Amino acid sequence: MTDNPAEMVKPVEKIAREAGGILMDYFGRIAQVEYKGIGDIVTEADKASEQFIKTKLESLYPHDSTLGEEFGLSDLQSDNCWVTDPLDGTANYAAGLPIFSVAIGLLHKGSPILGVVFDPTTDRMFSAVKSQTAMLNGTAIHSNGRERLDAIGLFGFSSDVMKALNPFMQNLAKGRSLGSAALHICGVATGHFDGSLDYYTKLWDVTAAAAILEAAGGCVTYPSGEAIFPLPADSPAYRGATVPFLATNGKLHEECVNELAQNHSLPR
Repeated sequence: MTDNPAEMVKPVEKIAREAGGILMDYFGRIAQVEYKGIGDIVTEADKASEQFIKTKLESLYPHDSTLGEEFGLSDLQSDNCWVTDPLDGTANYAAGLPIFSVAIGLLHKGSPILGVVFDPTTDRMFSAVKSQTAMLNGTAIHSNGRERLDAIGLFGFSSDVMKALNPFMQNLAKGRSLGSAALHICGVATGHFDGSLDYYTKLWDVTAAAAILEAAGGCVTYPSGEAIFPLPADSPAYRGATVPFLATNGKLHEECVNELAQNHSLPR
């Protein structure tokens, strides 16, 4: 790739912040909600935010591919693919709950090398470049050092996992569901969460935050422990297939994988 990822962080942070501004302009006054499927909604704010991000990225990096939740994949002719979620936490957003984020990640040959996640309601900017330190508003962040699952650690779950009453949750008395996969994974990167589990996320939910967590010392795989990345160019994830994930501080990842396998949990 011709661009230095470290030099791309600030421009991408600026895009994420401006997209977050668009979301805040609409917040609390959404006139229409569209249903893409059961429990899957979209608002005019999602579309406006993604159109802004897509236009800006294509202007700055015209030879790269783009993939967004609302407008899909531009093409996959480049080694670089920008994967964006313009509003991660749409259900929260539509209900007026101020827990949501903008996520912009860069895949190079199918692997995350840059990630930016912006929470516009708290002005938190998470960012990272592969093999460098993960940052939160300019301060280094790291996953925590907890080495075993226990009842005092926090673990982020999707509402789908909670509905399934996954036996894995019995080991975790402090489960939390924020409604934003990107913020769950960033919570692991900051050390607040020991881990996070979700079965029905998409590539745009995971890419940016995965880059941040890995730079913070954590680990993201399929719940089976199998590597998610690098994604081959023909992966159905580029066309909207689910990307279930287990994200942890790294130290208790193997224990989580083993627990999930023993409990015959859901996909991968």
